[in-house]
Amino acid sequence: MSAYRAYALGLRCSGYTPIGLPPCQATRYLSSRRTYATESALASKTKGAPSAKATHRATSVSSASPKRTPAKVEGRAAGHQGQNQAAAEVKTLPQRSTSKAGHTHASASTVQETASKPPTKPAEKTLEEKQLEELEALQYFGQVMKSSDPYGQPIPQSLGQFWKNRLNDAKSAMSLLYLAADNVIPGVHLGRTPWYKYFGWLWKAFKVKSTKDNTWLAPFRRIALETYVELNTSLANRDSKTLRALTTSEYQSEILRRLKKQPHGLHFKWNLEREVSPTQVLSLRVVQYYMAKEEPKFGSRYLVHALVKFDTEQSLEIYGPRGEALHEVAEGAVKRPNGTIAAKPKRVTEYLILEKRLWYDTPWIFREQMWETKN
Repeated sequence: MSAYRAYALGLRCSGYTPIGLPPCQATRYLSSRRTYATESALASKTKGAPSAKATHRATSVSSASPKRTPAKVEGRAAGHQGQNQAAAEVKTLPQRSTSKAGHTHASASTVQETASKPPTKPAEKTLEEKQLEELEALQYFGQVMKSSDPYGQPIPQSLGQFWKNRLNDAKSAMSLLYLAADNVIPGVHLGRTPWYKYFGWLWKAFKVKSTKDNTWLAPFRRIALETYVELNTSLANRDSKTLRALTTSEYQSEILRRLKKQPHGLHFKWNLEREVSPTQVLSLRVVQYYMAKEEPKFGSRYLVHALVKFDTEQSLEIYGPRGEALHEVAEGAVKRPNGTIAAKPKRVTEYLILEKRLWYDTPWIFREQMWETKN
């Protein structure tokens, strides 16, 4: 028995294990050392001191096998693992506040009060503040866009109305061209026109809104004003027959309603003092409305609607049963020989739609009243 075997046997009998290793691991440790020492002793007799590589080959240890961990490293790893478990247990324990008890209680109560209070809403601005902000915005817009009117209507709305007006002008021009092609423009006789003059028609067709006397619609504007005077005169004279002949649809119902509201026993006299601005056609629409197979015996198949603006000064004289004047007398007015006196004129602006069925020999009639929108 060699000295090393005797030393290992003594360790086994005494129960000694290397430091930091359990008994099973210590046994493997000692066995490996014994094998390593025996083989080293045998090799030293034949070949001399073996190398580490040769020793690993003899014990069938490949480079792919896991390396053994020294006992000291395993002990240190076990110590670190214990520390991590202890730290995890410490984290699960409830935390102890190092501050004073009174301060902690005050902080908790403050948090509860803050959570219980509802969020405060920002104070609403007064009407004066809002108006002041709008005024500042308008002033800034006027400085940036010097070519626009900041106190007018909004830019998107004004642009939209601009394109609507241009579209209305195009439709009115086409309607007037339809009437010219059939030679049925009121008060205008075109006759046979050479082909090269058709190019000038396009220029004339876009003058629907013009108030000059050399345009195609100048005779129609005179007819419209005469019909307007006849309508108001018939209303003042309570001539329901003429009113029915000069009106239709909704406007006829409105005129008859006004007629019924006139108080009995009073006498009315309506006068047209002057035109503040010339009568103007704002829009014109023409459509084929006569659907018979044969051509109409008179006029054309077209139905015409024209929106006309009347901007006039009018006066309405009102007299009682005894002939006394009940109206506001005009300044400097003198009684006439028949005992009447002029009334104070007032400006009246009306937008009325006139209708004409061109296959009938009837006057132009009022169909509807429009109102100007103020934005």
